[in-house]
Amino acid sequence: MAAVSMALALTLSGCSLSKDQPPAPAGQADPGPTNPGTAAGFTAETISGDAVTIPDGRPSVVLFFSVECGGCGPTANALAQAQADNPDAADYAVVDVAGYETVQDIQGFLEAYDAGALGYAIDAEGDLVAEYQVTQLSTVLILDADNQVTFRAIEPSADQIRAELAKVTGS
Repeated sequence: MAAVSMALALTLSGCSLSKDQPPAPAGQADPGPTNPGTAAGFTAETISGDAVTIPDGRPSVVLFFSVECGGCGPTANALAQAQADNPDAADYAVVDVAGYETVQDIQGFLEAYDAGALGYAIDAEGDLVAEYQVTQLSTVLILDADNQVTFRAIEPSADQIRAELAKVTGS
């Protein structure tokens, strides 16, 4: 699976994780798979060392990214803005898909984009990318409390994230 991570990293120029699928336009909802199913979940960690479990009985917002992806930084910032506005609405995390990027790389990236409160996980083997059927970097998923994908978009704004999360939380 390390080869999968390296292959993913090599496709970063277009931010598509699949050579068969062109990147979707920024801010556009991505229809994604027709039946995304329920993924098993994972545990992320914040820079301060707190664990963030996805799912944890409430909605979650997850960004799939790489430090080297140009659109991923602003998207991480948008996610951090949504978290700052309503931290109790959901669990928020980012998943690094480039297996060669270090914890220090990821933490520096999060700090540079004012997203240091987000939990982060490293998907070195591509398991989460496969489970959540993510095909492009800068993909944001909103999951309901049962870990079902309710929203999928490429580079959504903080306003889009807040609006879609409100649909799930009813607030």
